[in-house]
Amino acid sequence: MKNLTGLGYDRPWVVSGYRDHARRGDRLREALKSAGVGLLLFSVVVSAIAGAETAFFFTVLAAWLLFPMLVGFRNTLDAGCAFMLISLGVVMVVGIAQNGLGYLLP
Repeated sequence: MKNLTGLGYDRPWVVSGYRDHARRGDRLREALKSAGVGLLLFSVVVSAIAGAETAFFFTVLAAWLLFPMLVGFRNTLDAGCAFMLISLGVVMVVGIAQNGLGYLLP
């Protein structure tokens, strides 16, 4: 009789398809997270171009609420700050494109 207390997934008798399936699931999960962040960034760009301040605000709010799920709790502040800097850059570029360089002057 074998002692089954030291079971591990690196054993040769474990079905090798499980590891492949787990890797595919991880890749799919990461792709969905990237698509979520991309969709948030796209929403920021569209709302900035359209001049919809309310939609822009709710997109930024949704980003801050979704980042713990998308990037994890440990990276939420970093991702949120990067997202805010990108959003500020988008607003500046859209403002310059629509109003010219005078947009930067008071």
